[in-house]
Amino acid sequence: MTDSEVAVGVTHVADDTMKMTGCGSCGMYMILEGAPGKSFVCMKCHLIELMEEKIRGLEMQVESLVEFRKGFEQIMEQRHEVSEGKSSDLQMEAGLGNSEGRLGEESGQWKHVTKRTRQRKRRASEGEIELQNRFAELEKEEGAQQVVTEGDRARKKRRAVSPIGKGEELMEITPNMSPRRIQDGLKRITRENGNGKNLQPEGTGDRLENSTVTRKRQVYVIGDSLLRRIDRPVTRADPENRRVCCLPGAKIRDVDLRLKRILKGAGKNPLIILHVGTNDTARFSLESIKGDYARLGRTLKEIEAQVIFSGILPVPREGQQRCDKIMTINRWLRQWCYKEGFGMYGHWEAFMDRGQFSRDGLHLSREGNRLLGWRLAQLIKRALN
Repeated sequence: MTDSEVAVGVTHVADDTMKMTGCGSCGMYMILEGAPGKSFVCMKCHLIELMEEKIRGLEMQVESLVEFRKGFEQIMEQRHEVSEGKSSDLQMEAGLGNSEGRLGEESGQWKHVTKRTRQRKRRASEGEIELQNRFAELEKEEGAQQVVTEGDRARKKRRAVSPIGKGEELMEITPNMSPRRIQDGLKRITRENGNGKNLQPEGTGDRLENSTVTRKRQVYVIGDSLLRRIDRPVTRADPENRRVCCLPGAKIRDVDLRLKRILKGAGKNPLIILHVGTNDTARFSLESIKGDYARLGRTLKEIEAQVIFSGILPVPREGQQRCDKIMTINRWLRQWCYKEGFGMYGHWEAFMDRGQFSRDGLHLSREGNRLLGWRLAQLIKRALN
């Protein structure tokens, strides 16, 4: 027998064993192996039947719970009715006991006291009326306000008395009060009362006319992004008169253009510290950087101020060539500042540690910021003194 004949025989046997059968529940036809029973049910219909059985079981449980709840509510209602009946009986007994006790008290006999009898407060009779002043506390407070303490008396002795019209108005003069503030207060009092009298305290007229209020020197620290997070150590000594102006990515030309706008209202002879040039060393040549410094110097001479240039810091990420260029500019900057009458403060040796810079090798770490801020604060202290 050949292979083809064997294959044909196997297919005929497979056709004989596989038969088409219909589901008795949904009517769907399926091809099954062998002869199934008469009441054949497919798998899907079988699962549905199981689900219906579970649903019926749950419904029966819900019905039993509802019946149980109804029975429980009926039992609780019965108990509540019984307890109300008992409480009414006890109240009646207590009422009888109280009446007997009152009778016994009137006749001088023994009094019957039950367990639930409570001692009630005796109310005032109609003839007894309690009289009480509800405003007694307010009178006490008014009396307390009229009492003058020894501290108030001592403070009144230090005040300058100025008669105005019918009454008297007191203006307290403290040792920390400025002459201008005293004069403004006296003018205000004169304007409000309209009498035009001279209300200045004795001996203060000449002092107010001749005195002048002196303003502290303003300090400005201006530079690029290396000045981040140094404002606290720099301005801690005098926050009102010290400013830190950080211009991220700024070059010498940018500082020159914004300088007059930043120093607007700086006062007379401010102290200016400039830390700029790091970004210029990465893009411009030495001659171009020198020219930018020269233009910045001409702008600073137009402003009457004390100027100090802060030396450029090393850049560890750029290698030795960039460091050599920065050192060359710092040497030229020191000579140029001496020639033009400016100050120069270098930091090269203090920032040789790589840990004082952040991961990018350009900006300072927190330790480097603290060090630079401390050095600039010491520089300001020496320059002002």
